[in-house]
Amino acid sequence: MNYTRILNQRLKKAGRDYRKGQETEKRELLFREIREVQEEAEETGSFLPWSEAAERLGWSREEEGLICVLWSVRGEELTRQEFERLYRELWEEELLTEELPAWYLPLPDGIGLSPVVTGWLEERLPELPEGVELRLPEEKRAYGLETLLKEGEGLFTLAGQQRESGPERLCLCIAGEPGSGRTFAMEEMARRQGMSLLLADGDTFRGTARELNTCVLCARLYDAFFCITLGEEQRKGLLRRTEACFSFYGIIRDRKRSLTEDQEAAVVTRILERPGRSLKLRMAEEVLGELTERLPEGLSRELLTGRQLPTGAFLQYLKTLRAELLLGTGEEKSRKLPEESGQLQLLKGRRTFEELKLPKAQHEKLQEICRMTAARGQVLEQWGFDRKFSYGNGISVLFYGAPGTGKTMAAQVMAASLGLPLYRVDLSQLISKYIGETQKNIGRIFEEADRQDCILLFDEADAVFTKRSDVSDAQDRYSNAETAYLLQRIEQYGGICILATNLLQNFDDAFRRRISYMVHFPLPDAGLRKELWESIFPEETPLGGDLDPGLLAGAFELSGASIKNAALHGALLAASRGEAVQMCHVMSGIRNEYGKQGKNFSTAQQELLDAFLYN
Repeated sequence: MNYTRILNQRLKKAGRDYRKGQETEKRELLFREIREVQEEAEETGSFLPWSEAAERLGWSREEEGLICVLWSVRGEELTRQEFERLYRELWEEELLTEELPAWYLPLPDGIGLSPVVTGWLEERLPELPEGVELRLPEEKRAYGLETLLKEGEGLFTLAGQQRESGPERLCLCIAGEPGSGRTFAMEEMARRQGMSLLLADGDTFRGTARELNTCVLCARLYDAFFCITLGEEQRKGLLRRTEACFSFYGIIRDRKRSLTEDQEAAVVTRILERPGRSLKLRMAEEVLGELTERLPEGLSRELLTGRQLPTGAFLQYLKTLRAELLLGTGEEKSRKLPEESGQLQLLKGRRTFEELKLPKAQHEKLQEICRMTAARGQVLEQWGFDRKFSYGNGISVLFYGAPGTGKTMAAQVMAASLGLPLYRVDLSQLISKYIGETQKNIGRIFEEADRQDCILLFDEADAVFTKRSDVSDAQDRYSNAETAYLLQRIEQYGGICILATNLLQNFDDAFRRRISYMVHFPLPDAGLRKELWESIFPEETPLGGDLDPGLLAGAFELSGASIKNAALHGALLAASRGEAVQMCHVMSGIRNEYGKQGKNFSTAQQELLDAFLYN
């Protein structure tokens, strides 16, 4: 048993003896025993919570006596009559006020000692109201918070000066997106002041007078900085009631939420931004260590530090990635991508440039766009472009050309090359007939894209990026406003947007000016068609000896998608007959594709078809 516990037991015994005692000198005996316990603790260098509480809460000698008696009854309450009798005995006067100090706990049938005081005296964490927790911060590595922490020191100093000079109130508000490290920043500021953090959840903490009194008592005893995390709905009057109890307190809120309640306090707001590339590289090197030098294939340092995540979320991602790498499971599993995200649809599959059959000029342009996109962080941060041009630094790429020429596949190839997931925008969920709903849907899409750190693909984009028309009625005006808002959000988006269209002439001219890069996807020539036919069948597919990719490529002008459909049709037909894939099966698929497109065969083509289909 430690010495502090022995001293505590002496204090409790003194309280019990007083309560049972009848002698006239019992009051002085109680005071003397309390004083002797405190002196003994000081002489032996023992930590005595009682002495700390008396100093921090400013207990008088009589107050110490009454609290000692309450503590000795082991948490049981005293009736109001017995409490008043003890008060008269210890103070030698009547209890004239009904408002008791915070360390007393009014109960339905009497009065007890606050569990916060009991917890402190017995060296336990306190019992707190619902939604409130006491955090004891440990020293951790703080990334990107140097300026904020320095300003925090100044705010704590200012708050101390104002507390001594007058009734001014001060509030520190930290705003940011989820995962940005707002709570950690508050904890770190408190820790550097030698304090703990008393954190209230705004969704569950009611902030009644009794609950706030408990928080004040806890803050004084445990030297804690009080902070409220605002929830979905801000409780009316909560901040004003908090100001009445705390001259300096903190608020954590979402970046997109504003304070809906007028306050008397001066509110100093700081916003936590996403980390830059150089900071993310430093974080990666410190968290991953030597693993940084042996990242899995397809995950370079540039791609790793290009992930658009808030600081806390990026740090958690690095920790997960480290565990995955140590397990040998690689980077892919560490993404934990959702199958779908509201109005965004995940396009799976890793496609490569080798699979993409395009003319040399388009092929090289796409590779160049990928290289430049990967270098964007260096240009923006290290070369200063983000300071000189703070708006419109995202990347937008327009793919245009005939249907089936590989636009969607090219988007998948870019996503795989850049190491980012590709999400297709569900256009059916985007446009609404109700006024204002389309803009809301657009806003939600880009918010989700920010959270998912992805590439956005607007397939058949001409449906939503059409030319703005002359205003003839209210519907035209709202339609033009929707297009303008979409252009604005595309330009504001800090990530990558890919738009694919078959009808470039329908695009709004103002939008074309905002496009970073445009790539034309022509129908494949005979040489590309031959490459497509040669690579279209998987290795496992049984092929007949008469298959002639050169003949097919030269005779029929098909897009890449049509060639794929014809090949699949031929494979299905061959399998249904229990045969290897031969020219007759493929010719059947080609005839089916021409029929879908309403195209007629030339005389030479028809003769070729007949030669294989009917022989």
